[in-house]
Amino acid sequence: MIYVYMKEPLVHVLGPGARYVLWVQGCGKSCEGCVAQNAHDMKLGTPIEEGALALEIALSEAEGLTISGGEPFLQAAALAELIDRIHAKRPMGVIVYTGYTYEELKDIPDADMLLSRIDLLIDGPYRKELDDNKSLRGSSNQRVIPLTDLYIDAVREYGTGQREAEKFYHGIHVHKIGIPERLGSDRRTGL
Repeated sequence: MIYVYMKEPLVHVLGPGARYVLWVQGCGKSCEGCVAQNAHDMKLGTPIEEGALALEIALSEAEGLTISGGEPFLQAAALAELIDRIHAKRPMGVIVYTGYTYEELKDIPDADMLLSRIDLLIDGPYRKELDDNKSLRGSSNQRVIPLTDLYIDAVREYGTGQREAEKFYHGIHVHKIGIPERLGSDRRTGL
């Protein structure tokens, strides 16, 4: 079972190409300024069986999968199984955002299982004081670490351009997807 906060099947602002984006539930870091505070309490997530979610993702039009949270590595084994099930149906590149540093992951149970299935890792906690409004990451301390060669050409896009957002309409609800723009004295709106 994977505890899910939110999912969106065709996003263009959280990695190269069209991506299925999965936000998992559960995080204990409580970073100041976190944009996904509603994803912290694991009990508030929607449990979804790995096989059903894998089929949905594999049948989507997305070219790749981006996983964020909450904290993905709190559900490392279940996410590794999800990725295996997706790959059994079709190839799909995987990008994961984590609040842990790559070095800290060695102390997280089952982290190695998930790491071995990731193509690109964005690591490190969000630090409000280091938020420089650059693209595809929350703050300048976060590193973009290629774990395979699949997205090696996309690495230079992280932290260089302006942030972008997309809106998705779900009945009366609007999901604004992307890394939110930091509000400052010269900024009037954000996500």
